[in-house]
Amino acid sequence: MEGTAQTQILLNPPNFKDAIKNSEDFYIQFSRITPEAEETLIKILHRYLENHDILYMKDMLLTVLKELINNAIKANAKRLYFRQKNLDIKNKDEYRKGMETFKEEVFSENNPILEQLHDAKLIVRIFFKVLPETLRISVINNMPILEEELSKVESRVKKAYTYNDISDAFDDVLDDSEGAGLGLIMALILFKNVGFPRDSFSITTDGKLTITKIVIPKHSDPLEFHTKIADELLEELENIPSFPENIVEIQRLCANPESTIREIAESIKRDPGLTTAILKLANSAGYITIKKIETIEEAVKIIGTKGINTLLVASGVQKILDSRYKKFESVWKKSYKTAFYAQRIAIQLKRSKMSEFAYLAALLADIGKIVVLSINPAKMGKLIEITGNKNLADTNILEEITLGISHSTLGSLICKKWKFNDALVKTIEFHHRPHLSPEKYRDLIFTVYLAYVFAEIEDKNFRFEIVDEDVLEFFNLVDKKNFEMLHHILREAYKSYSSIKAV
Repeated sequence: MEGTAQTQILLNPPNFKDAIKNSEDFYIQFSRITPEAEETLIKILHRYLENHDILYMKDMLLTVLKELINNAIKANAKRLYFRQKNLDIKNKDEYRKGMETFKEEVFSENNPILEQLHDAKLIVRIFFKVLPETLRISVINNMPILEEELSKVESRVKKAYTYNDISDAFDDVLDDSEGAGLGLIMALILFKNVGFPRDSFSITTDGKLTITKIVIPKHSDPLEFHTKIADELLEELENIPSFPENIVEIQRLCANPESTIREIAESIKRDPGLTTAILKLANSAGYITIKKIETIEEAVKIIGTKGINTLLVASGVQKILDSRYKKFESVWKKSYKTAFYAQRIAIQLKRSKMSEFAYLAALLADIGKIVVLSINPAKMGKLIEITGNKNLADTNILEEITLGISHSTLGSLICKKWKFNDALVKTIEFHHRPHLSPEKYRDLIFTVYLAYVFAEIEDKNFRFEIVDEDVLEFFNLVDKKNFEMLHHILREAYKSYSSIKAV
């Protein structure tokens, strides 16, 4: 197994799509995980799992694969570093001496070792194979793991299956210089949580290569892969206040075709805060009026029952957040931008009928995150720190490792408790996993997901290359220029909206 001097990324066969379609063996190979390599890996994994109807494993497996790949690259870099320092990696004293400076020197900004891996023909190969009952993904690097390293990894693997969640591992893992630290344990806890048997993961060497294998059952019920919600989350879910009764009453009136504008207006007037919000909305730039709107009756006529209902839900949620989760209002405020984007995407792409609903769904999409943050701030603080250090794929994965549930799933449970309609519940549940969207709500979920992506790109938490391909194709945004043009239009519209709103 050798590297190649012609290209930084090698695909064999070059057309991996045909290989997947025909259940043939194939691999992707590189020396370091550049953005291009990561993009290709994500596309391969998506199609590979989709072909076997187990796409719901994508986020979990991507997280695990990236951790294993990073460990393999780090192992290769270690060998090259020892070679350049004229140190014998098999000599215990020289090994200890080299490891004292390895991490600090190799992973500093100016050290060229990672870029030299390609020319040194130190590579990592991700090999995909289809067997009768299982799929097998192997991460292979062309340097053998040392016996001491293998022993340490095996010890960590064994121990990982005894942990209940990631917090159990914090005190146990003091360093990860051998590539057997907290990141690997997090990956294995994921395996345990989704129900994979212990022998689904293995790491071996033949004296020339280090081979890490993941074995995935082809026929599994997705329900088996749902972990139990942590007791503290269940308790919090039970204690979340019911939706404000006065708002529920107004919603009932808006939904009843026999209700008069006078009846709706009278009910609204009983809530001074809601009255002010509706009058402000009716006089905003979004509604063209000849004169200033001064009565609730006039406002209801102009805004319409759909617009009123959107405001009612937002107002009701705001009241609950103010009463119980005030210190996390920054998360809620960010949702307003995402909601604005979702509404404009629907209008821009001629799906105006669902624009109000897209706004509402995007506004509520991260309601579960606020509750997750409130459960155990110390634990979540540690997870955020790990995310920064480990560069794992998705904080949703970290939530599932630690709490047994993602914030999007929790958000859908909260909305069920509040008796919101199924479209809203499903959109919140799948807005981070659009490839799993129920066909009935695909337009809405894709719209909210795209709005979320634009907002995250602005915060440097996302990039075009890893946007869900199904969503890009759906909106005809596969060309990066078209994608960026739409983003620019939305961003400028939001700036104008924000400046008018401030005035």
